Amino acid sequence: MIKYIPLLLPILVSNTVSAAEWVFNAQADPKFKYDDNELLREDKLDDFSLNIDPTLSLSRSLENSISEIRLGYRISRYQDLKELDKENPFASFNTTYATERSTYGLKLDYAERESRDIAEEDTADFSNISTTITKSISPSFSYRLTELDTISTSLSYQTRKQSDDSRNNNSILGSSSNLTDNETASLNLAWQHQYTERLNGGLSFTYVNYQAESDRLDNQYDSYSLGFTSEYHLSELWSVNGLLGARYLDSENNPAVGPQTSDQSTGLNYSISTKREDELNSYSISASRSLLPSSEGDVNQQDAYTATYRRNFTEKLTGSFSASYRLYKSADDLNSQETKYWDLSPSLNWKLAQDWSLIFSYKYRSIDETDGKNVDSNAIFLNIDYNWNGIRFSR
Repeated sequence: MIKYIPLLLPILVSNTVSAAEWVFNAQADPKFKYDDNELLREDKLDDFSLNIDPTLSLSRSLENSISEIRLGYRISRYQDLKELDKENPFASFNTTYATERSTYGLKLDYAERESRDIAEEDTADFSNISTTITKSISPSFSYRLTELDTISTSLSYQTRKQSDDSRNNNSILGSSSNLTDNETASLNLAWQHQYTERLNGGLSFTYVNYQAESDRLDNQYDSYSLGFTSEYHLSELWSVNGLLGARYLDSENNPAVGPQTSDQSTGLNYSISTKREDELNSYSISASRSLLPSSEGDVNQQDAYTATYRRNFTEKLTGSFSASYRLYKSADDLNSQETKYWDLSPSLNWKLAQDWSLIFSYKYRSIDETDGKNVDSNAIFLNIDYNWNGIRFSR
């Protein structure tokens, strides 16, 4: 993906009849961490680490469009667990274009990530240290039919591939990789109606096809869901969003050893979130149930509950607290395994100067699985945050 980024530059520099604002930015923000159970395993491995994500970005804005390219590396360095050292590149391109009634969007992403870094939304396996290579493309379109009605559609295609050195790295730490290459294609159609100044609602239909293939399995899942969506502004400071719908999942599993199995299941998908902000405080609470394709070759049902709170104590000192709980289980009846994951994280942000901040934080993580595994970890962080406004110019 990175080698194709230069091909996107003509999109940034085209249509120069109108004056365009360009912004070049760079950031790094090093984060120092100590974790007493880095891989969330029963045989604990503690270590100090440094994580830094040097990133360059270039954006171009016009009256009715904006485009941005981002390039960077996620670099991890450990004091003792040298096998965890990584340099993972990432790149993205995002553009939107609007007319009087229509909005077009396109997003391209390439990322190499440690599988355990994305486990919270994937496998819930935080001890697997393989590298996952993700590529995705996501076009979107929306059209305003009337002053009150809008229709929209979006497509997404994503591939995930496990790196060739995954098994070698895992064997060094005495673990094994069960992750598979997979691809996910999805289509969403939606209609939204503005009922009052405070209330809007509509319908949303989503189709998802997920395929996973390796030397041990060949699985395919088709998911269909239809739901009602709504958003209500209780006041200028307080809003509530919600979705309630039904889903149908058709599964077909073909293991390399053993009989072929298939299953059809139904269930509910929902999400509700509320957020309130004032000059000193910010609160948010959310609850959801959704289907998430897993890099282990199946589809999980995830129940997620999160809460966050932020308080501005002074102009220079801000405190925050977040908590989340997630329950993973197979979306079909072919696997009875369940995993419970939760974390708690308080933090303090101390603004040293206009552009500089120090962020102190603590994070508690815990995993409880039906096979008897029950582990937790404690980590402390120091993050140096530098907010550079970048270089701006027009032509």
